[in-house]
Amino acid sequence: MLDTDEKTFEKLFREHYSLLCNYANSIVCNEQAVEDIVQNFFIAVWEKKHLSITEDTFLPYAYRAIKNSCINYYKSEIAKENFFTVLAEEWQLQLQEEEEFRYKQEVHAALQKLPEKCRKVFLLKCVTGLRYKEIAEISGISVNTVKYHLGEAFRVMREELKDLMILLILIFS
Repeated sequence: MLDTDEKTFEKLFREHYSLLCNYANSIVCNEQAVEDIVQNFFIAVWEKKHLSITEDTFLPYAYRAIKNSCINYYKSEIAKENFFTVLAEEWQLQLQEEEEFRYKQEVHAALQKLPEKCRKVFLLKCVTGLRYKEIAEISGISVNTVKYHLGEAFRVMREELKDLMILLILIFS
């Protein structure tokens, strides 16, 4: 049985630390992670006073433990990467929602500046996609009046949303 007294432990550490680091380095290509894995292994061995291994079984035990730690390292890195990817996607969606909300507010404010009849005709055309004749029938006005209201609405909306239009042109060009 291997005594985990200080001398034995120090001997194992000195004899096998570099070898175990090289082994871990063949699995994990991150020097700091390799050192952490091997050091954590030796700390675990030191803390497990009840560990029953012989000098003959130490290296196979060490290799298996180091290999498992390397696998766990990769699993945690993948989890971190997935977490950061999801976080970045959620952040991007939140930014888009905030921008859309701001644009919706600006459009809503511009719509409020339209006279009521003009706004109604504009919304019937742009939201429902009705034809001029259908809008005229629903609104009880002539087709020419529908055309006038739409022309006026588009002029006001262009004027009110010119800053937004410039921003959209910059974003999508």
